[in-house]
Amino acid sequence: MKRFLFMLSLCVACGLIYAQDSNNELLKKLVEKNVLTQSEADSLRQKPVQKEGNPSFSQAVDKVREAFNTPYMRFGGYGLFMYKYNDLAETKHSLDARVIFLSMRGEITKNFKYFILAEFVKPMPYEFWGEWSPANEFNLRLGQMKTPLSLENQMSLTDIEAVLNTRSVSSLIGMTGDVQQEQNGKNNSGRDVGIMAYGNLFKTQTHDLLEYRIGVYQGTGINTSENNNSKDFAANIMLQPVKGFRIGGGAYFGEAKYLRPAYMNSDDTEESNHVRNRWIVSSDYRSERLYARAEWIKANDGGISKEGLHGIGLYYFIPKKLNGFAKVDYLNQNKDKNNELIEYTLGVNYHFYGPCRFQLNYVYSDYSKSWGERNSNTVLGQMQIVF
Repeated sequence: MKRFLFMLSLCVACGLIYAQDSNNELLKKLVEKNVLTQSEADSLRQKPVQKEGNPSFSQAVDKVREAFNTPYMRFGGYGLFMYKYNDLAETKHSLDARVIFLSMRGEITKNFKYFILAEFVKPMPYEFWGEWSPANEFNLRLGQMKTPLSLENQMSLTDIEAVLNTRSVSSLIGMTGDVQQEQNGKNNSGRDVGIMAYGNLFKTQTHDLLEYRIGVYQGTGINTSENNNSKDFAANIMLQPVKGFRIGGGAYFGEAKYLRPAYMNSDDTEESNHVRNRWIVSSDYRSERLYARAEWIKANDGGISKEGLHGIGLYYFIPKKLNGFAKVDYLNQNKDKNNELIEYTLGVNYHFYGPCRFQLNYVYSDYSKSWGERNSNTVLGQMQIVF
């Protein structure tokens, strides 16, 4: 083995010496033909020839991505590392690896693609779907996916303005606090199993005038088998009369099987099916530096009327780098009892490399007496790495 390594090293050294001699002969000929001066030739001998300059960091990252990705299989993902301070919590300061998502997507044929998303802090699959896309006007998706309700729910955690989802959206659109969580004991992250048709219609020179999404779902949330004989229906339509401004709404009609909690005036002793209906009105506006969004949600969970309303405004002080935002969020968990909560959030986001960013939020939570919680102050910091 040692002899082999010695011979290999000798061959490499000889090759380098030969290459150097060849370069010297070439430079000598160029000097003789007055193409180069002697001083220019001497300078080239001392410095290695630069092909195209040193590659930038982004070019190096792109080369790594190209090496591991093909049209049939492309990998990606992101990680969120969060700091939290709450003045009422028993443990006031905490640092946690919040989520680590890995994704894989690809195009099997020209009009058929797939997507897989899995989380590794608390391991489970979040999305797995296949999609037939014959035209921009019509696409058909089957599998575990986000339900087509709420503008915020369609956004990735890497794109929403704040560290955490808006409380009214989280509680009424299938995340933490929704009755779906009572049903299967997990945060369903606004996702469910079903089939959805979607597309964009009436294309102008600058944008599409209408976007629609219609789907049928199990209603049990992610990674949970069907537990009743009904299916849930969801639909959402957004109009874009001028580029950047959208307005529209949608509805969700279904059932969920769970043991109703105390705030729902419950004396249930066993699980049963309850109505789970939603109505929503949404609007947003986006320009190069400004983004604003508002959503109103009305809900009926087993005869209990609920309501949510939030508005947010964001401005980029440095385009694509530094922005600040303010958000107000209202949630009424039981309108008969006025179980109300208003949260005020201020935050900044600094993008240090593309979608990778540092986030800092301050949240003041103002609870009504009937909610049964004390008002609190929360500070959230988060590092987001997208790859």
